[in-house]
Amino acid sequence: MDLLLDRLILLHAGDAKTNVCVPFPVERDFESLEFVCAYGPKGYDDEDAARIMIEDGVRRFVPEEYRKGLEPLDRFLPSVTSLVTLSIDYKGRYLGCAHRHAPEQGHIISGNFSSPGFFRQPALAGNWRAVINVHSVVSGELRYRLRVLARDGSEGA
Repeated sequence: MDLLLDRLILLHAGDAKTNVCVPFPVERDFESLEFVCAYGPKGYDDEDAARIMIEDGVRRFVPEEYRKGLEPLDRFLPSVTSLVTLSIDYKGRYLGCAHRHAPEQGHIISGNFSSPGFFRQPALAGNWRAVINVHSVVSGELRYRLRVLARDGSEGA
């Protein structure tokens, strides 16, 4: 197994609704690529600040005629969380995304099998790109770690 990429990215609230592109070369063909990502903190412990975020979200995204049915907003606590997802490209071709809420994930791409959300794609040499989709960051700072591991066919599963 070869470690092709190990990147720690610090994200903040101002990074919400942006994408962070992380290009990386693959120097030779492999059997598969594994994308291991983890981020945190996922949740937000400050209920007063979370309440403000919920109220702001309701004002921005829920038409006024539907807001009364949402009261009391405290029932949404402590559900304010960060969300960061991952997309993968190979030579400019979109291979799919992992639009999941778990703060720790692993995804495989190969010619025989790819994780749900991704097209099958041989792990060929060339220009690859991970795109970190930053949907929301509710804590002061969020640490996102992405590792890309390459496996040869001769290695055990």
